Amino acid sequence: MTTTLRHIITLTLSTLLLTTFYGQTTKRVRQDTSLQKQLSTFRQTFWDSLPQPSGWINDFEGLYEDEDELVLDRIVSIFKSETGIEVAIVTLDTIYTTKDKFNELTLRVANKWGVGEIGKDNGILIGISRGYRKIRINNGLGIEKLISDTETRVIIDNYFIPYFKKGKYYDGTLTGLTELIKLLKTKLK
Repeated sequence: MTTTLRHIITLTLSTLLLTTFYGQTTKRVRQDTSLQKQLSTFRQTFWDSLPQPSGWINDFEGLYEDEDELVLDRIVSIFKSETGIEVAIVTLDTIYTTKDKFNELTLRVANKWGVGEIGKDNGILIGISRGYRKIRINNGLGIEKLISDTETRVIIDNYFIPYFKKGKYYDGTLTGLTELIKLLKTKLK
């Protein structure tokens, strides 16, 4: 085969491959852009019209079994009846928000759902995202008078996170919630 013929075949194959690749890439980019727009629209709709809570535990990420939710809800209900402090837990799949807006969304949920009594600001919202590997505890102003950000961080680091790292989200939530309640009860004495 002559050098000229080899160059022509190589050029033809290269052109064919680039055309095929470029065509597929363009199609994939259009599909990705369309999916991103749909996802962005969905997230904005969720932000604008948050669903009403169904109890103290709202698991939008599917981290807990039904029985787990009942146990956590019962613990929170008993604590509220003893102290008046409201604790809500929300888990958020990555479909509901971006990683950068996760903290903002948990604060919005706390405010929109009215976690805590009016005038007392004694609510706590625990937001968890397995997908983003994030947890956020939003303490109302009344709770901030009882426990510091440092104490809250210690509970997250020592009681939630070790279990979460093992994929045991219920165990971590139960342990962290129990420690948070224990700390608040000692502060209320």
